[in-house]
Amino acid sequence: MARLLIDLSAWARSGHGRARGRWAELVGGDCLLCHPVFAVELLHSATSPGDYRRLRADIGRGFDWLWPDQRTAETAMELQQRMATSAPTGQRVKTADLLIAALAVQHDLGVVHYDSDYDLILEHGGERFTSEWLAPRGSLETGEERGTSARKAYRQAFGKRMVQFRDDTDLDVWPNLMDWLDDQLRDRGLDIPAPPELP
Repeated sequence: MARLLIDLSAWARSGHGRARGRWAELVGGDCLLCHPVFAVELLHSATSPGDYRRLRADIGRGFDWLWPDQRTAETAMELQQRMATSAPTGQRVKTADLLIAALAVQHDLGVVHYDSDYDLILEHGGERFTSEWLAPRGSLETGEERGTSARKAYRQAFGKRMVQFRDDTDLDVWPNLMDWLDDQLRDRGLDIPAPPELP
């Protein structure tokens, strides 16, 4: 099996009933590589000094490690630049995900994750790496997480539509959108903010 860099989104869901078997297979097959981007994110969640030491020891002895270097940072910025020029708000994927993808590109590795950012990086970053969802997208989410994912998808879809307007044509669309949003707020008995102050 291919070796895969760990993304925090996969680690966080590794105990889920629908993902546990796949995670065990990856660990048992010695497929997973630790790296400091993941480690720093994981250790940030430690709840006490003892928890920190336990987590650090677990990842220190449980996995082989791969370390980024200057080329990793350069590749991450190249990915970000390509995304910024090929997709609306494309450069706004998480910094950690860009660095992990760059490390995967640099060493011809994959990433195991549960995060749509890697789909965006593959689509718009101009580089190839193996992107492996720990479980099918949407299959491990709680109701709250599904809502968050849906909001992110709608924001991206909205951006793809608005960026197509050229010159000042978007200024013809915005007032209609604002009127519709104000109607939705009014129907729900919510506050309607002041209109934008235009120059």
